Amino acid sequence: MEEDSTWLLALEAALHDGADDREIISITRGRPLPEEHRAQIWSTCLGGSRVSNFSHFDEIFDLQEQSVVREDCRLLVDKLGNEEDDKISVISDVESVFTHYCKSRHLRYDPTRLWADVLLPLLACKMSREQIYICFEQILEKFIPRETGEGAPVYHLLRLLLLYHDPELCTFLDSRKITPDAYAKSWLRSLFSNVCSLDAVCALWDIYFQERDPFFVLFLAQVVVVNARDQILGMKSEDRETIVKTLSQAPAALSVDDAQDFCSLARYYIVRTPTTFREDFMTVIFGCVYLGAASTEPRVGDLPLSQALCLPVSAEEILLSLEEPDEEDQVQFFLIDCRPAEQYNAGHLPNAFHLDAGLMLQQPASFQTAVQGLFLAQRQALSTNTPGCGHHLCLLGSGQVHQDQYVHMVCASFLQRNTALVSLAKGGYQALHDLLSNNLSESLSEHNPQECLACPRLTPSPSQPPAAPSTPPSQQAASQQSLINRFSSLSTVFKIRSAEMKDKLVEYITNPNGESLEADQRHVSSLDRGKPYRNLGDVFSIEDESKEDEELVRLDDMETVAVFSCHHVSENATMLKCQLLLTPSHILVVKDGRKEGGKMEGRVTARRSLSTIVKITSKKKHPELITFKFGHTTADGQAEITDMDRFIIPNAGEATKKIKEQIMKQMEAGLP
Repeated sequence: MEEDSTWLLALEAALHDGADDREIISITRGRPLPEEHRAQIWSTCLGGSRVSNFSHFDEIFDLQEQSVVREDCRLLVDKLGNEEDDKISVISDVESVFTHYCKSRHLRYDPTRLWADVLLPLLACKMSREQIYICFEQILEKFIPRETGEGAPVYHLLRLLLLYHDPELCTFLDSRKITPDAYAKSWLRSLFSNVCSLDAVCALWDIYFQERDPFFVLFLAQVVVVNARDQILGMKSEDRETIVKTLSQAPAALSVDDAQDFCSLARYYIVRTPTTFREDFMTVIFGCVYLGAASTEPRVGDLPLSQALCLPVSAEEILLSLEEPDEEDQVQFFLIDCRPAEQYNAGHLPNAFHLDAGLMLQQPASFQTAVQGLFLAQRQALSTNTPGCGHHLCLLGSGQVHQDQYVHMVCASFLQRNTALVSLAKGGYQALHDLLSNNLSESLSEHNPQECLACPRLTPSPSQPPAAPSTPPSQQAASQQSLINRFSSLSTVFKIRSAEMKDKLVEYITNPNGESLEADQRHVSSLDRGKPYRNLGDVFSIEDESKEDEELVRLDDMETVAVFSCHHVSENATMLKCQLLLTPSHILVVKDGRKEGGKMEGRVTARRSLSTIVKITSKKKHPELITFKFGHTTADGQAEITDMDRFIIPNAGEATKKIKEQIMKQMEAGLP
């Protein structure tokens, strides 16, 4: 309570002093806002000191659809429950907002756009007429996709995001011909205002506008779908309409208390997703569209989104991901070079592992052996924190369409096996080669200019002219050189560490029946119990949660220091709602908590000794995402990490403080 009052006092002082949106956001830190300050903060976050042309409205209501506008305004104001004397004034204000916006943007009024639902929370905040218009204008042009009809680009992107994080669920929906526009249309058009209660929407928008991220709505939509995955996958015998109805109504259960968790889960998916799509598709998806220019807008069929096999990743993002390999909230790739062996041997990134895509059809058995060895190498690399090797699989082709047909087949085969976190390198090896062209000998391994097919400068095809640079040539060259220098400084480390892993990979491929990699990195035996690959992640399927390994306990009978509601985050980014129990000597992850015989009981899915916690970390951008690292201290005083768990905890600061205090108490008492 003391902490709550502290930030509220700081907020009130900042508002009194006329603080800008950045200062306000630094104080509120993603919390729902006090109702009395909501209008001022929304207005600051959305418009700030922006001046609109609404004051020049001529008060002439002569749209072709004016009668429809007026009826929608009346129905909207009826929802607010105003006194009869106030209704006429409010209806007039709302009609003015809709009419002026349509006239100034040369748009026809379309009730299916759900503008009334967008305006409802603004009216409920009791903003001034000018504030309402500015906020309405900013929401439409910054946060709501400009195309939301059937087959719009935004739905293709939402499907690709779902495919990236939960291919099993995405494949099931695809098999029933259920695309996101069937269930998420009203979510995106109204920022969930059409489907959630007014109180819940206001709490959601409090946090949403602080994010200042137009793509945030897509990750919120993904959270809704993934949270309903068990219910949806259990509806295999239901018809398409029933599944669509279930999904489309899923956000209706959202309450005010759920808003913070809802946004926290969306943030987790954001930091676990490559960012290339943001730059590629921002202008395609967001921004104002004018009726007169509609015919010149790119259509879905002309966009790579509609035909994309999976999320694209640019060469720049691949190299930038190597800058800070220890950064936890940064996507780190396991790069798989799928070119033929002779091309790979003529030059490749030092952290790229080779998998000849052509073997998939030419020698299927050898291909499967290579895939198994490759993923064993990934597990080994992750367990030893090998630089340049992460959880996210990025497949790299040559960059030439006619040469990369097998690469696409490999990608499709991974997705069919429900492999999460799969992407394709945009432009392939050619794009990386071009980006590093000023320092190829230092940046690439075994580069041979005479044999490297990417070395000759290729003339762009007339049908695909090069895109104009978004920055001046001098700045672009400086930025490119800076990226090359940073990458080159790391490449020596990559070459040494990845060479060790590749030697072990070759050993496995040439001797798959013998011991592969390390002695403990073996195939699972039918005699094994438990989960030999626990927390290493199954690269081909989502790990089943077996209740065989779970302990049913009575929570009331346990000596508990503190209990925290949270979400346990698995390696494939799925969320498990649970409780984190802190005891004098352990932290326990408990799910399915319920009353049984007058006592609380639940299933313990993980039990961790406090003495094995060597590090607890979080990030300033996402303080609610906590990582616990487990291991032991070596003889030379270094912490050796052997395992880790991640949780999203709304009151993370209090949780980590109490856990650290308990660790200190245990150390002072000399307990093991």
